[in-house]
Amino acid sequence: MRLFISGATATIRRHLDRERLGLLLVPDAGNSPQVALPLGLPWAADNAAFSGFRPKAFCGLLARISGHRDCRFVACPDVVGNAVETLRLFQTWAPILRALGLPVALVGQDGLEHLDIPLQQMDALFIGGSTDWKLSPGAASIICEAKRRSLWVHMGRVNTRLRFRYAHRLECESVDGSGFSRWPEQRIPLAIRWMAEADGRPARPTFRSSTDLFRGGDPFAARGWSVEHAERTPSGYVVTVRSGEAIPRCPHCVESSNVPPYRHGHRSQMIWDTPRNGTPVKLIFRRTRFRCQDCGTVFGLGRVGLSTRFPVTVDLAKWLDENAAVATQGEMARQIGVSDRTVRKWLRGLKESLDRDRSARRQDHSPGSD
Repeated sequence: MRLFISGATATIRRHLDRERLGLLLVPDAGNSPQVALPLGLPWAADNAAFSGFRPKAFCGLLARISGHRDCRFVACPDVVGNAVETLRLFQTWAPILRALGLPVALVGQDGLEHLDIPLQQMDALFIGGSTDWKLSPGAASIICEAKRRSLWVHMGRVNTRLRFRYAHRLECESVDGSGFSRWPEQRIPLAIRWMAEADGRPARPTFRSSTDLFRGGDPFAARGWSVEHAERTPSGYVVTVRSGEAIPRCPHCVESSNVPPYRHGHRSQMIWDTPRNGTPVKLIFRRTRFRCQDCGTVFGLGRVGLSTRFPVTVDLAKWLDENAAVATQGEMARQIGVSDRTVRKWLRGLKESLDRDRSARRQDHSPGSD
């Protein structure tokens, strides 16, 4: 079972448990898909009907998430406590979500067990409704039927240990609760422990720095990066790093502005780094963004240590160049954690870059170049 969390991206990154956590995108909640989805966690989208449905905001969210992978469901608009009106809205919105390539979830509301449920049109079941109905035999019977049909089952407003155990007994695939967004530092580690207890398996330890994970010190400090989180996963190492925090000058104003820019969020990108002892290393690279107070330009810190063409570090580019003559592309792909085709594309691009650099150096040193 997973806990889907709305917002709290920085806390999720620090307590990254890829077996038990996921992301819940909500209209106007501030958790941008561009920031949240690079974490690589399964995710879903809610419609915010419980706090007040706004069609324009919901459609804006649909436009931003359409085409992204690993979506478990998108909750069709619903009316809290009213199953009849919820089914009417489902018939309107389900074709729209499906046309966008998004998995469709019906939100269960009070009395749904007495109506005809369009199970063939559903990819998931979202258990909403009042607390009494959520815990009723009627809701449990709908969950059992959804499980029999291999639909994803999610339960909303699960904030206590007792409710976690109840959802786990019903074999829900995921839950969410507002308390984990309001008090993430205290409650997200607590939820991970609850789910580990329910599964009968201890939570995987996480690491606060890459020094704890890699022997021989921090390999990222020399590049001017700070490590926010590091962990060992079944597919390799996953390390969240942040670019240097020096406040730069606006590239447009250059020296004409004496007012320093202010921080304007971050942008995350998945980057591949040199494998460690044959184990893949993936970086979630966070670049600080700034906004100029004079001209309003938004810009980021330079990509020091990163390739300008591919999502790889300069160290990995050198490693590829050095190993191209002594290892097969398949061997390198397995060590990096990517496909053979990706390695071929990187090697071809790196060769073109090296050829351009050599050609430029020859021109610089040719007779008469001065």
